[in-house]
Formats: sequence, structure tokens, C-alpha cells
Amino acid sequence: MEKKAFRKQQLGRLSQMTPADRQRQNQALQTQLFASPTWQTAQVIAMTISSDIEVATRPLIEQAWAEGKMVVIPKTLPHRQMAFYPYQATDRLERTTFGIPEPVTGEPVAKQQIDLILVPGLGYSHDRHARIGFGGGYYDRYLADYPGKKLTLAYDEMAFEHAEWPVDQYDVLLDELLVAGDEQHDEN
Repeated sequence: MEKKAFRKQQLGRLSQMTPADRQRQNQALQTQLFASPTWQTAQVIAMTISSDIEVATRPLIEQAWAEGKMVVIPKTLPHRQMAFYPYQATDRLERTTFGIPEPVTGEPVAKQQIDLILVPGLGYSHDRHARIGFGGGYYDRYLADYPGKKLTLAYDEMAFEHAEWPVDQYDVLLDELLVAGDEQHDEN
């Protein structure tokens, strides 16, 4: 299936999830993530502020703060580039044209300082840890030379045994995939 058609299909599937199912899966993912050595050893964690169809990141942000970790969130830049900026509860955010809240002030954090990136997307494959995002290519560009851990959290509806979309040479593979319905996490 073409990427564009797959994205449309996934957006439809995710928008049909019930609030109860979404809540159950978010809880399962939080339990897996917080128990993982990857989370426990990370001091600087990059993640987005999730939209309604994505895995909820607000509880992850709050847990990171409670554990004394630094949270950094992305800001899009020209030429489909992005950088991560420190995020505190009092920081002012502005919505982009994509509807994503981004930091307004602050200084970007160097890639080498980020221990873990929770990579967003619409679909993930167990076999290769491939992902399909929302179509901008921002994450693939950023991750191309990122030295830290790349992990994603996936609702059952986002996880596939094999990629059902084309995986291109520039698509960056993940290090770890946590799926709501999995009893244990899946590492490369």
C-alpha cells in the first residue's frame, strides 16, 4: 500500500478507538515504558505533546518531571528540519500549522545530550522496527545521525508484523518498540 493511502487508513482506525480502549492501552504502555531500562537510565527524554489520536504523552511528561528528568519537545525549522527544546510546565507554547504545540523560547538541546527519543508515528513493524510517520520527514532527518535510543509506544492498532507500507532507504529504524498488547517489550 502506498504511504499516503496507509496514513489515511491509519488515521481512520485511530480515530475510531473508544476512549475506554485508548485509556486501557495508554495505561499498559506507561507500565511497560516506566519499567524499561531504557526509560530508567535516560536523563534527557525527547517527546511530542500528543494529539488526541496519538499515545498520550502528558502522563509521560509528568512522570519524567517527577523523576527529575529533563523533557525536551520538538520545534520545526525551515527545510523540514527540527530541534528539541527544554520543556517545563510554565513554558508558553504555540500551535504550528500542523496543530502541534511547540516551544516559543529557549535554546535547543544538542542531539548528543538527548538519551531517549519517543518517536511518534502512525504505524510500526515488529520485524524491522520500521515506522511510518505523518509524512513530513522531520523525524527521519533528525534521527539520521542521532546517537541515542529511539523508542516508540504503539497502540495495538499501530503495530504490524511486517511493514504494510514501503520502507525507503532514508527511513530510520527504531531501537525499541513497545506495544500495548505485548506482555514484554520487543528490542532489536
